[in-house]
Amino acid sequence: MPHPRDWFRHRRKSEPPHPSQTGEDPFLLDGVLELGPSVLEKGVLEKGALERRGPIPAPRERDSEALQAATLDQEAFLVRPKLVRPELVRPEPVRPEPALERLDPPLSAPRPVVRNTRDWTEARRAAFALHRIEPTRPPEEAPVAVPEPVRVDPPEGPKEESEAPSFTLAAPGLSWARGRGAKVGGPALNAALRDAFTPTRPKLDLTLFSGRHRQMQRIIAAIEEERAHIVVYGERGSGKTSLANILAGKATEAGYFVQRFACASELSFDDIFRSFLRRIPATFLSGGGEVGAGLESFVDLVPDAPLGVSDLANVFARIYDKHVILIIDEYDRVTSEDVKNKLAELIKNLSDAGTPVTLLLIGVADNVRELLGKHPSLQRALVTIPLPLMSPREIEGILITGAEKSGIAFDPKVRRTIVSFAQGLPYHAQLLGLFAARNALRRHSMTVEHEDLRYAIERACEEAEARIREAYALAVGHQESSSFVDVLYHAAICASDEFGTFTAADVAAAAKRSEDDETFSLLSLQYPLKKLTEPERGAVLRRMAGPGGLRYQFCNQMMRHYVLVRQAVQRGLI
Repeated sequence: MPHPRDWFRHRRKSEPPHPSQTGEDPFLLDGVLELGPSVLEKGVLEKGALERRGPIPAPRERDSEALQAATLDQEAFLVRPKLVRPELVRPEPVRPEPALERLDPPLSAPRPVVRNTRDWTEARRAAFALHRIEPTRPPEEAPVAVPEPVRVDPPEGPKEESEAPSFTLAAPGLSWARGRGAKVGGPALNAALRDAFTPTRPKLDLTLFSGRHRQMQRIIAAIEEERAHIVVYGERGSGKTSLANILAGKATEAGYFVQRFACASELSFDDIFRSFLRRIPATFLSGGGEVGAGLESFVDLVPDAPLGVSDLANVFARIYDKHVILIIDEYDRVTSEDVKNKLAELIKNLSDAGTPVTLLLIGVADNVRELLGKHPSLQRALVTIPLPLMSPREIEGILITGAEKSGIAFDPKVRRTIVSFAQGLPYHAQLLGLFAARNALRRHSMTVEHEDLRYAIERACEEAEARIREAYALAVGHQESSSFVDVLYHAAICASDEFGTFTAADVAAAAKRSEDDETFSLLSLQYPLKKLTEPERGAVLRRMAGPGGLRYQFCNQMMRHYVLVRQAVQRGLI
C-alpha cells in the first residue's frame, strides 16, 4: 500500500462532490484506481485497461464496528507528538489539551502538505483555519520542574583561604564555648596534638620523647661514674635541647639540683654565672643554716665586681652534700673569645678540685674545637657526645609516640614516607607529622592519609628558612641547570653514615636506582660535586678526608631535607 503522504500529494486540484452524494469510489481518479505514478510509468497497468466500477456497497451492520475501529484518524498527522525528556519530568501529571471539535470535512478537501517535522506547526495552524475553529488558549501549565545541577564539592584540603582563621583552643584558665561546631575531636584533641608534635619547642615530657637512649646512657655514666663535664653537639634540629630537658627531669628525680641557662651573643661570663648563683639556695652551704644565716643564695657570696674564674671556683667548692648540674644551652651563640677562655679555665679548675658541680654544654657544631676553641687541656676533663642523625627506627618511633598521645592514626605508607623525608632529623619528623595531622583534622578525619602528607610537604617547603632557600637558588643557578638539580637530589637520597657523609660512588649508585633515564658516572660527578662546595654555588656541600678517601657532607642537614621537599612534587615522590 502506498504511503499515506502519496495520497495527499496526488489529490485532485478541484473539489469533487462528496462520495456519499455520488456513490463513487473515493479512491478512483477519473475512473482509474489511484496507484501512483510509479506503477503507471513502469507499464504494469495501463489507464484504459481498468474498468469503471460501481459504487462501493454499504458495509454490513456486523462489520460497522470493525470498520470504525480501522478508520484512519484524519488528524493523526496534524498534531505533533510531544517529546518528554527524562530530565524534564513534570512533578505532576500534565493535563491533556482539550480535544478539538470533530468535524467530518470532505475527503477531497485541500489539506496542508506536511513534508517534514518542521512543518507540524504550520499544519496545525492550517487545520484550525480550515475548520474555522477559534483555537482555545490552553490552561496555564505548571512550571516545569527542572532539577538543579548536582554540586560537586571540591576535595577537602587546607581551608585557610576558604574560611577566616580562628583559634581552636582557649587561653589558660578560661572556658570557651564556640559558636559553631567543633572539628573532629574538639579542643581536647587539638591540645593533645599540640603537645604530641612540637617542632618549634623542645620536649619536656619523657613520655613524648623517643630515641637517643645510647647518648642518654653515656651522659648519665659521665655524671655518676666519671664526675666529668659534658659537651653535647650536633646538627640544628637534632634534638639536643629536648635531650637536655629529659635528662634534667631524670636527674631531678634522682636528687640532683639542676639549673639551665640559654646563652646569647651579647652575654658575658659574669652574666651567665651570676644567673646560676642566684638560683642556688644558701642552704647548700657547708655548715648548714648557721653559715647561711642572712643569705638567700650563693650570689651573696661573691662581690659586685666582675667574677673571676678562681673566685667562682672557690664559691662552688662550698657546696655541701649536694650535686649541682648546670646546663648551658645554645653555647654556639657565644662569640666572645674571652668567655670561651674563662669557661675552659673554669672547667679545668672544677675538675681538678673535684667540686660537686657538673657543667653540661650544648651547642650546634661539627666538632668540639669549633664549639670550645683550642684548649687541649680540656680533653681529659670533658666527655664529648656528638648527636648523629637518628635512625629510621627512631624517627618512626617519634611518629608512633605522637600518634598514641594525640589519638590520630598514621597510614603505614604515609609514616614510612615521612621517615624518608625527615633524613634523620627529629625536627623534620615533628614538622611533617604536625602539618599532616592538622590537615587530617580539617578533613574531619582521624587518619593521616596521602593527601595530608602532600599538604605537609608543600607547607614545609614554603616555610623553609630564607637562608636555605637562598643557598638552594645559588646551587641550582638562575636557569636551574638540570645537572646540578639532579646531583643535589641524588646526593640527598643516597646512602650515608650516621653523620650524613657520603662519597661520589654513593651518589652514582643513587642515580642508578632512580627512575631517571640518565645515569651519572663517577667521572661526570666530580665537577658538579666540587662546584657545590664553592661559594658561587651556595657552598651547600663540604669536602672532608675520610678513611676511605674523599667524602662529602651537606653543610646543613636541613638543606638535604629541603632538596627533597622542593623536588618531591615534580619528581612524583608524593
